[in-house]
Amino acid sequence: MTYFPLVEYDQLTDDKSRRVYDEIKAELGFGIVPNLFKSMAFNADFLEANWNQFRCTILQGDVPRTLKEMIGIAISQTHDSQYALQVHLHGLSALGISEEVLRLLVQDFEACPLPAREKAAIRFGLLAGTKPKELKPEHFEELRQQGLDEGEICELIATANLFVGVNQYTDAIDLEIDAL
Repeated sequence: MTYFPLVEYDQLTDDKSRRVYDEIKAELGFGIVPNLFKSMAFNADFLEANWNQFRCTILQGDVPRTLKEMIGIAISQTHDSQYALQVHLHGLSALGISEEVLRLLVQDFEACPLPAREKAAIRFGLLAGTKPKELKPEHFEELRQQGLDEGEICELIATANLFVGVNQYTDAIDLEIDAL
């Protein structure tokens, strides 16, 4: 049972939260406001700040959203964060990633039919999100050899950072998985 109430649109009491919900529904691409954000609506500023971080990190930038979501799967699986894992899997499915690829992402990452560039980015994101002090110059060099620039590498680190925080938040409040 989630420790915070999940605030539905018709329960919102301020214009800022309504605007943020409208943005989430329009921009996230699923036509819903996920429980993650519904659990934050008790404070409009907190909701807005977290939505803006998510929007800037996941929905914008040069690294494809699908790759960022795959990093989310790797981090969420490592942290055994079921809410986040299920949301990323659903998100990737909605974005057109096949069930076979999703299954392999979870069960046998190395056998997953992804290009070397994407696998390197996911490995890097996982390390940045779980053991950041173990990142070495050769990890950055591998990404550069795969054609990623500093901006894209920065996006991978920001993505890992965001998803670690989402894992911690959703696990701390025992957030229930969205009915999708």
